[in-house]
Amino acid sequence: MKKSIFAALFVLCATAASDSSFAREITLGACAEDATSFCADVEPGSSRRYYCLLAHSDVLTAACRTEVHLASEQLAEETIDLFVVVPHLEDREIGDANVDEQGNNLVWNHPLPFFGQEVIDLGFELPLPFGVSVIPASFEQDLTLSDLRIGSGGVATRPIESLTFDNPSVKNTALQLKFDAWLFPFMNVFATVGQVDGRATVPLSLLGQDLLPDRCDRPIATPAFCDQVFSATAKPDYDGTNWSIGTTLAMGWDRFFFVLPMVYAVSDIDILNTDVDAINISPRFGINADLGRYGDIAIFAGATYLKAEVEVAGDVVFDNPGDPGKDLTLSYRLVEENKDPWNAAIGTNWQLNQRWGLLLEVGLGGTRDDVIAGLTYRF
Repeated sequence: MKKSIFAALFVLCATAASDSSFAREITLGACAEDATSFCADVEPGSSRRYYCLLAHSDVLTAACRTEVHLASEQLAEETIDLFVVVPHLEDREIGDANVDEQGNNLVWNHPLPFFGQEVIDLGFELPLPFGVSVIPASFEQDLTLSDLRIGSGGVATRPIESLTFDNPSVKNTALQLKFDAWLFPFMNVFATVGQVDGRATVPLSLLGQDLLPDRCDRPIATPAFCDQVFSATAKPDYDGTNWSIGTTLAMGWDRFFFVLPMVYAVSDIDILNTDVDAINISPRFGINADLGRYGDIAIFAGATYLKAEVEVAGDVVFDNPGDPGKDLTLSYRLVEENKDPWNAAIGTNWQLNQRWGLLLEVGLGGTRDDVIAGLTYRF
């Protein structure tokens, strides 16, 4: 049930621009002499000499100018390459800094992440530091129920030991607004605020002697009533607000990555007297691919751990098959817990460009199914 109250979401938003092999090799052949004349002090790699020659295009030989022009056209095509590392070093070695079109070292002019310039100088590329996301989600979860108490007039104090629960479950929808920032190149921190609404289905079956023990403890009891099975289905509707804070730790090697989102959430639900808190941990492994002019895409798989417990109270009407005109309305209180703490997850994050990204994740397996989507703007 608590899974619906928060979403441990993350946005894989590193972006990169790939250089073509032709552009990296134009210092050979027709441009060899021009490269020696105008760009001898420029270190090879990451197309530095190409950008240097481009800056001196007005003084190049005709043959070299033609080759530089062809390289520029090929770079502009942004062909799809599914094997480009994102973020990546391309043909650079670690410590071989990123450069702009003029061959100058790139400057990271954002306040975050800390050590951002050092990472840029190592040749990596970084996502924009801040993000705002809108996250709709839908969840369905089987429940484990315990500690049922029955009473009347809104007061449920009498514990019921012999009880049958027939496949209790809960369905919820949630809408979150998320704010995040890359505090370090390997750590994203975030906070969410939103709302949740849903409905639980709790089928109950118990004997009359447990339902109304005072009636069956009398010397002159009614066996038909005391031995009779009474059934009811509690369907508490609820809605509320929630907030959460969390962090995502990230690391990568080549085009592969690992992320570990961890979330602490607090929810205020209208049918509960106290706030509910929970912790969610969701390890993910994945691979990045460069789609050229269509951005970057990350495909991932992993698991979600959630162990939440919440106390629910309300009124329920028990059918009376022996006397249909005299149904029993009683107050109840019980503890609901998600049946399986783990379920699997698969998903994708499509970074359309440096600012906009889309997320889709599906959770399945165990006794919890969920669908989470997201639209993110970075700045």
